[in-house]
This record gives sequence, C-alpha cells and structure tokens, in this order.
Amino acid sequence: MASGRKMQWFPTEFKGVRYRHGYQKKDGVERLRKNGAKPDKYFALHYKMAGRVYDEPLGWESDGWNAEKAALELAKLKENRTKGGPKTLRESKDRAEAERKADAARKKAEADAAKTLEEYWSETYLPSAKQLKKECSWEKEESHFRLWIGPLMGGMPIKNIDLPQWDELTKSLSTAGKSQRTKLYVTGTLRRILKHAFERRMINEGPPSGKRVGVSSPGNNRRMRVISDDEEFVIMKELESRDPNAWRITRFAFLTGCRASEAFRLVWSNIDFSRRCLTFSQTKNSDTRILPLTPPLHELFDTMEKGEPEGLVFPMKDGTPYLEAPNVFRTVVDKLELNEGRSKRDRMVFHSIRHTVATRLSAKLGPRDLMDVMGWRTVQMAMRYVHSNDDAKLKALSSLGSAPEEGKILPFPAQA
Repeated sequence: MASGRKMQWFPTEFKGVRYRHGYQKKDGVERLRKNGAKPDKYFALHYKMAGRVYDEPLGWESDGWNAEKAALELAKLKENRTKGGPKTLRESKDRAEAERKADAARKKAEADAAKTLEEYWSETYLPSAKQLKKECSWEKEESHFRLWIGPLMGGMPIKNIDLPQWDELTKSLSTAGKSQRTKLYVTGTLRRILKHAFERRMINEGPPSGKRVGVSSPGNNRRMRVISDDEEFVIMKELESRDPNAWRITRFAFLTGCRASEAFRLVWSNIDFSRRCLTFSQTKNSDTRILPLTPPLHELFDTMEKGEPEGLVFPMKDGTPYLEAPNVFRTVVDKLELNEGRSKRDRMVFHSIRHTVATRLSAKLGPRDLMDVMGWRTVQMAMRYVHSNDDAKLKALSSLGSAPEEGKILPFPAQA
C-alpha cells in the first residue's frame, strides 16, 4: 500500500530526469520500499515544452528503470519535436494504445473473414435472434438453417457466399419439391443472416434480393382444398395405427382449426378444465386467443396423460417438440393417393385442416365470431369463407314489405 506522505523529488545527473523514494505499509507499519538492500527509486521526467511544464512518470528501478534509460526516453521526445512523432510520454502511450487497438481490430477482421457461416450462425446470429425475436420465429429459422442452409454452405467462409451458393440453395429446394412460399421463407432466413453480418461489417456487400436469386413472392398461394368427412375418417384411422402422437395433434387441429405452430407450442397450463377453455398464447400475430373446451376436446384430453404445467401437450414420440407438421401425415396422404390428379394449390397438406375447419365454421358463424375462433385480425380473412345465401337474401328482402297495416298499402303509380 502506498504511503499518503508527501514525496520528495531528487535530481539526477541528467537534466529533466528525477527520482523519489517510495514507502509501503506492512502490518500497520510504514516502511521504505527497498530494491535489494538499498532504497528503491521511482523515476520520472520533468521538462518544459512550449511554455508548459510536464511531469510524466516512468517506473521503479526494481522494474528496470534507471537514470540513463530515462534520459534516453527524454531525448527521443525532444528529437520528435523536429522529426515528428509523439512529443510527450502521454502522447506516446496514447499512440501505442491506438496501434494496439488497430492491430487487434485487424486481427479480428482477419478472423472474421475466415469465420464460416456455421460459426457466425451459432456464435452471433442465433443468440441475437433468441433475445430479440419470438420463440416461434427463431425456431423456424433454426429449422431452415439445420435442414437446408447449413448442410449446403455452413462450412464456407461467410465472405465467400455469393450468387452460386444462392443458386445451389434454390436448386436443392426445387429438387425436394418445396413450394415457392417455402423457398421464400428459407432464402429469407439466409438473407437475414447475411444482412446481420453486413451491418456488423463482417462482409462487404449486403445479400441479394429475392428477385435477383429467382425467389420472389408467389402472390396468391391460398390453399383451396377442403377435406371431406370421408377423407378425414380414413386419414385419422390410418394415423391411429401408425403414430398415436401424430393422431392426437391432427385430431386437435380438426377440432380447433388452430395453426400448426399453435398446437406445437400448447402446454398443459394453457388448458383450464375448471373453466372449460383453452388458451393459445403463442400465436402468429401475438394475439392471445381463448376457445371453449368442447365435449370432443374433453374426450381427446381424457385419453391423454396430463403432464407438468409447462410440459408440451402434443410432443413427438421421442418427447421433443414438433417443428413442422408430422411427416407421417404426408406419408398417409400419399399412401391413400388423396393428392392424385390435384393441382398444386388443391393438394392436401396439414394446413388444409385449418382451411377445412374455417370453411365448415363459416356456414354457422358470422364474420366476427369466425375471426375470433380462427385468430384473424382482419375481416377480409373471414370474408374469404363467407358465401352468398340466396334463400337468406330472398327472406330478408321479402321482410321489407311484409304485413303492413290494412289500408296503409301505397298504390303503385298509374302508368302514363
């Protein structure tokens, strides 16, 4: 511990170089700091430049400083006044620190330039996405990276990813028979990763647009397929024999019309048996939605073993959460040949269940109630399913002139 006493400075044989002794407290006693058997010396510079006096510390004799070395340091500073360079120790230290930071930045830039897409994804982008995005968003991106982006270009330096790699990605999606919408989502994930890197100066150019890589919005990709009662029956019967877990989540979708992601994330605390309702809290548009617990839903849940409050209601066979529609659903649809001869928009997919439920409910509910059940914010979505009813129109129009009081019927005007 340094002493609080006022230190006395002593001159040396070199002009502008001086030293002092130091004191330390040990066991409550203040003692002179020693360098071997003799007192230690702390050297400093004391000089005048441009009308200003500078006192700049150097260091202890025990750490390698002496009067001659200090004099050489002062000579360098004086020489710099004419030749250029740092003119004070502070300026010299600041310049050295700036060079150190510049060197560290250069080394980091070199390391960043060699960083692979996989490394950037796992070390930088994904942690950021988990903090800033909803779980359903970053989980979908994680699925895109794991299934498509990572296997193709995860091991490449991120700076080397260019149009050929984008072309390879879109080609692999096309070969797998993925829809234009799926291509849009997967390439959108890659675009966000590279934009994230570009904004942090990891790469020199921003990612290309969807139009440039041949993946633009597909426009109207609304599913047209309505699943018939007979088709629902054979699908559920086949699923029951193949995968009970897939059967349960599919049955739930037919009973609620929920989005697949909402069923994936449903936990037991979302089901209130006493109030006879269930709550979708993790929805696509972030709007919480409450549905009544119908007798068929009660019957479904009665066949299931209740888990912990935060446990998944519909896990896969291995207990992990679904990240996409059950593969066995597609297998069953193919086995039953339910898509034979159908156009792309008329093919049956898991989302067709939601479209089917909305169609069935539209015959019984008005637009406002349909919006509440399906979780839509805009009436335009509900109006897609509300169809004209000629009988209802005739009945309503007829009521406009029905049962007038006797003698109150207005005569039609006589023809001219």
